Amino acid sequence: MRKFLLIFFVLFFTLGCKSKNSVTGGVLSQKKMQLILWDLMRADQFLADYVLNKDSSVNKTTESLKYYQQIFSIHKVSKEDFQHSFSFYKSHPALLKEIMDSLSAPEKSAPTTPVQTEPPVTPAIPQKDSVSKDLRKDLQDTAVRRKMKKPITVD
Repeated sequence: MRKFLLIFFVLFFTLGCKSKNSVTGGVLSQKKMQLILWDLMRADQFLADYVLNKDSSVNKTTESLKYYQQIFSIHKVSKEDFQHSFSFYKSHPALLKEIMDSLSAPEKSAPTTPVQTEPPVTPAIPQKDSVSKDLRKDLQDTAVRRKMKKPITVD
């Protein structure tokens, strides 16, 4: 009987000391959820600014689902895995708060494109000359002849 009570207390304390905010198996990590949510938010913004704003005949739901599916395939996550993980994080507000707070400051945590510090170098555009080659040669020859002439001196 004592062995049974000892085993019971060991199991009780082991399971009782488990953190409520730890991620269980089958749930996406906080970093992965952050990246996926960030991309989903960017897709929604793109749809609102460029797709739905330009063409009112587009169905918002089907377009959103197309973009969401592309995002899930980029991150190699199924829709069901994402929904399962999101429902887990919704049931653990402290973990969800960490993810959402990291989304509110994307310059610190979300992947961004590098900022270009130097202005881009533009190639020089050759000036088109309105003077034909023959006329240009004549003008050059005239200028050479003028230099060769002796200056006029007055006595």
